Parts: sequence; structure tokens; C-alpha cells
Amino acid sequence: MPTLKSTLLFLFLFTAAPFWASAAQKYCMDPSKPSPNFYMTPTEVDFVHVLGPPPAIDSFEGKADLQAVLDAQRNRTEAEVESARNDNCLSIFRFADVMGPGFKPENLHFTILFFERAFYDDQHAVEATKKYFNRPRPFVSDREVSPVVERRGNPSYPSGHATFAYATAILLADIVPEKGVKIFERAAVYAHNRVVAGVHYPSDVEAGRISGSVIDNVLLHDHRFEADLARATVEVRHALGLK
Repeated sequence: MPTLKSTLLFLFLFTAAPFWASAAQKYCMDPSKPSPNFYMTPTEVDFVHVLGPPPAIDSFEGKADLQAVLDAQRNRTEAEVESARNDNCLSIFRFADVMGPGFKPENLHFTILFFERAFYDDQHAVEATKKYFNRPRPFVSDREVSPVVERRGNPSYPSGHATFAYATAILLADIVPEKGVKIFERAAVYAHNRVVAGVHYPSDVEAGRISGSVIDNVLLHDHRFEADLARATVEVRHALGLK
């Protein structure tokens, strides 16, 4: 879970950088968009056994999971609601606040394509897992939950946004290790915002963190992916003025 310090730092940077927000919103990716597999197929990861099932709704763990969503809802500030709504966008440019001013679309033509390919590969794997576990979202399980983003009809576990946040953070930290700590802090806020938004349980987010790590481990053993990562690394570091 993100620290108060890192959360406040992000919120300050976000409100101080309207360009980053507009760039991110323009490049939001759609997990429901039909797209072929590129680097991997869903059968290359076995999330059913890696993750295990989510807590049962009426179990002690399940009730605690729901209570965490209700607590986040009760305590969320206007700034946190705005942050959660903005992070509903699935875009690498949601990380622009920590990557730096050079991290913008006009400088990253291949990088955009590279992360889109990886995104749709990981979403295919996540959606197959969601369907298997078929966990109802918090607002379906309890009418007291009031989301601040759209109510998606697909199952809850694991969180696709959290998967994207951590899978992206791992790759960005590999590309720019100098910013690794801030990148992962940003990913933690990105993922936790799904609980703040009222559309995921904490265990969904944790499963997404694991999923992103497993997916990247598979991708990093693919020769085409390694070559494209190297190309994206050159482009990103050049855009940021790094050697």
C-alpha cells in the first residue's frame, strides 16, 4: 500500500502537470478491444494455480476485503477521487509524472506500440483468469459500495489495472533504473486507486501485482520481446536525456 508521503507527492505532481494528464487520457488503452496475441498467449501463464482462488465472500478474509473497500470509500478525499478517476485510464503516460517532461507521445512512437503489444497480451491472460474465478466486484456484492468510475461488468479477480500498473513499472524500471523507486511507488498508487474507486478489493490488487510480475517473467524470455525492449530503452532514455 502506498505511503501517505508518496500519495501526496503524486497528487501534487499530477495537479501541477496538466499536460501529463491530457497525454495519458488521449492514449488510454481499451482492455475489451479485440487484439491478437503478439509476444505470448494466455496458455503460457497458469494463473489459476499461481494465484489460487480469491477469498469467499462470506469468509473472514472476504468480509475484511469488503470492509477495506468500504473504509477507503468512507475516507477518500476529493483529491483521491480525482486521482482514482484519472488512473482509470490505462496508459503508460500515467507514469509521466515520475518519468519526466521528455516522456511524451511525440518522443516515444515505438515505445507506445511496444507497451500496447505487451498490454493486450497481459490482458488476454488476465481476462481468462477473471472468467475462471468469476468473482463479483465489490459494488455487486454490497450495495453500499459506490464507485467513482464506470461499473465494468467483467469479474473482479485479478485486477487488470493493477496487473498493468506493475507489469509496466517493472519494464519502465528496467529501462530507467535511476527512477526505479519512484516508478514502483507510482505503480502502488495506481493499483491502490482501484480500491479507492470502489471497483476492486485489496486482494484483487495484490493478485494483479503477482500477475504483472509473472507475465513480465514470461515476456522477458521471448527473444522478440527482448529485442523490442532494447529498442524502447534507447528511445525512452534518449527522450529523457539519459545515456
